[in-house]
Amino acid sequence: MRYTPRHSGASKRVKRIATVGLTTAALAMGGGIAAAGSANAASVGTWDKVAACESGGRWNIATGNGYYGGLQFSRSTWLGYGGGAYAPTANRASKAQQIAIAERVLAGQGPGAWPVCSRRAGLTRGGAAAPASRSTVRKAVAKKVVKKRVVKKKRYVTKKRYVLKKRYTRSGKRYYVRVYVRR
Repeated sequence: MRYTPRHSGASKRVKRIATVGLTTAALAMGGGIAAAGSANAASVGTWDKVAACESGGRWNIATGNGYYGGLQFSRSTWLGYGGGAYAPTANRASKAQQIAIAERVLAGQGPGAWPVCSRRAGLTRGGAAAPASRSTVRKAVAKKVVKKRVVKKKRYVTKKRYVLKKRYTRSGKRYYVRVYVRR
């Protein structure tokens, strides 16, 4: 028989099976994290674009910079939005689990949680892809005809109080000297 320490509780295998069983039961009943907010949910393709921008599309990445998973969650954000139910860090969770937590982050923080990549992927707070920006769609704009007034430039007369005189050094280098003029 295998030795189990007195206060260890259930083994890791039993805990993992229980977690997977509870998650599966919650999803089968139509509730749970994945079903929450699915009316405004972004498509998986949009999240794939964000992940491609954030982590090169690698959903299990942990580079050591403090951000984990395909959508580069910080540990505090991952745990704060309920990701601890799946895994201690995002890189250990599946793609579907990361997307479920990302939907919660999107609802709470908006697309600013991924400032650059959400714009590139077209992610908006509602979850749907953003309409094309002005730079990609050119609209015909009626130009106003504006008559330009011709304005003559004023010449300001200044009294020059000095004159620049050219001088040369013995080696032939040129330099200028101000010679002040009395008036």
